[in-house]
Amino acid sequence: MRLNGNKSKSGDYKDGNGDRVASKWDKWNTDLAIGWTPDADTLLELSAGQGNGDASYAGRGMDGSQFKRESLGLRFKKENIGKVFDSLDASIYYNYANHIMDNYSMRSPGTPDPDAMGGMPMGSMDMSMPMEKQVDRRTVGGRIMGTWLWSDFQLQSGVDMQTNTHRSNEDDEDKGWQEDARFHDYGTFGELTWNATELSKVIGGARLDKVEVDNYTGIGSDSRQDILPAGFLRVEHNLGTMPAMVYAGLGYTERFPDYWELFSPTYGPDGTSDVFDHLKPEKTTQLDIGAQYKGERTTGWISAYVGRINDYILFIYDPDDSHVSQADNVDATIMGGEMGAAYKLSDQWKTDATLNYSWGQNTDDHQPLPQMPPLEARLGLTWEKGDWSSTGLLRMVSPQHRVAMNEGNVVGKDFDQSAGFAILSANASWKVNQYLKLSSGVDNLLDKDYSEHLNLAGNSSFGYSSDTPVNEPGRTVWAKMNVTF
Repeated sequence: MRLNGNKSKSGDYKDGNGDRVASKWDKWNTDLAIGWTPDADTLLELSAGQGNGDASYAGRGMDGSQFKRESLGLRFKKENIGKVFDSLDASIYYNYANHIMDNYSMRSPGTPDPDAMGGMPMGSMDMSMPMEKQVDRRTVGGRIMGTWLWSDFQLQSGVDMQTNTHRSNEDDEDKGWQEDARFHDYGTFGELTWNATELSKVIGGARLDKVEVDNYTGIGSDSRQDILPAGFLRVEHNLGTMPAMVYAGLGYTERFPDYWELFSPTYGPDGTSDVFDHLKPEKTTQLDIGAQYKGERTTGWISAYVGRINDYILFIYDPDDSHVSQADNVDATIMGGEMGAAYKLSDQWKTDATLNYSWGQNTDDHQPLPQMPPLEARLGLTWEKGDWSSTGLLRMVSPQHRVAMNEGNVVGKDFDQSAGFAILSANASWKVNQYLKLSSGVDNLLDKDYSEHLNLAGNSSFGYSSDTPVNEPGRTVWAKMNVTF
């Protein structure tokens, strides 16, 4: 039996300028899993969970006053069945989410409190009348997968399905709950691993999905369906002369637009109001290469990718009205890489560093792809001795000048070019005994005033976006106690 429970609460924080940022939240969740193992190779597990919470949002005209969720699942797993057919893993699940956004539960309508945003304007979401928007989603799904072993091969293959029912509850007693969409996804998949030699491995996989969507909004067709293929091939080779591995992979996938991409925009491609029929699935072809090294004192890794996205789903937001947005399909090129290394200076001291960069180009409009993170580096120094440890971390982020103003995706948009910053943090921990561990630290030690380029203020999950980035917390002192029973 496994029982997890969490109750957490936070007030508004202050940024590096000492200005209060509306960010208070209160949440709880509990999850229970009960398993039955009649023998060492068999598991039958029943799981259930509940949760709820609320959150205040700086830069938006509404707060999240309810984040209710429920979950129920059943899983069966059987291993060591036979010499060829090795294992079976099957599961079914049910999830329900009920979210409410309003402008009166955690604030007074029409009074956004600019002091809670460091003096930043609220934009076009200043609503003088009480307003509420409620949506829910009910998900039912299942998956069954088998594993076959023979000679130097391993095959994992199966089928899965999922149904999502979306509803909205307008702020109107006469309307009540209205079902607006239902998504059905039926998929089959397989992954084959070939241990070609003692040093080399080849992995290939394929997936085929059939997506059907029922549209109850009255805009566009009553339904649409698509067949979405995907596949990949990856080669791994361990170097016999050193403790290193190199790999290369090529993959292709198609992604169907999600609920918010289909139903939250005001307009679709070419300015049509019928987004449902005209927004196409994304099609991505990507090449990945990389290497990993693990020596006695030194470990390191490096990876890089380049890809082509046909029909990338791009959101274009009206700068004067955050209610208005357009979803379009454009072609794009993406590339990037990351690398990291760690070196053990002595038995007690270790240093590590990472570097990552992403680049994207809208090849249709010959301009940068929005929502691309800037170049980022991290340097760390750790000391460990017995039950004590301490770490210092320097995070450095460069400015981002490659932006597409008021463009983005369903998660966020580009506000403007962003400034770079460097944040220093430190922490220490003490393992009192095998059951108790105490930790404390200071984040943003120098109390810097900064905001991330990928800023959550642009989240449009309820159909609108903000026009103002939100500053991150200033100096934050924290303490934590971990107890293991």
